[in-house]
Amino acid sequence: MYNQPYLQPSKSQKLLSIKSIYLLLAVIGFIVPWSLLLEFIIQHGLYTQFFFQQAFANNVSTTFVVDLLLSTDVFLFFAFIELKRLGFSRRWLLLYFVLTLASGLCCSLPLFLYFREQALEKKV
Repeated sequence: MYNQPYLQPSKSQKLLSIKSIYLLLAVIGFIVPWSLLLEFIIQHGLYTQFFFQQAFANNVSTTFVVDLLLSTDVFLFFAFIELKRLGFSRRWLLLYFVLTLASGLCCSLPLFLYFREQALEKKV
């Protein structure tokens, strides 16, 4: 049961592989945040103080920001452990860290899961 491909009910009726979904989510996770950020930059310029004022404007937005920061910490810790377990170089962690800063967790996490799935397929 655990080695079954995701979203593939039968061999004659293939849908998308989990790797394809992860890669698609990584691309979407890169495009969507950047499109929103570019809209902000066009309207307000590279005014970082205003950006952070808006991010922490009230308890609701602060909750989302803190949740995202904690989720990012959990992801980087998981990636650190998983990269070691799968035999990847720790340099990959730097890539995921930079990618998270550059585009967000919604891009780096599915990209990590894509490469993780690829490594797990090779082990089987």
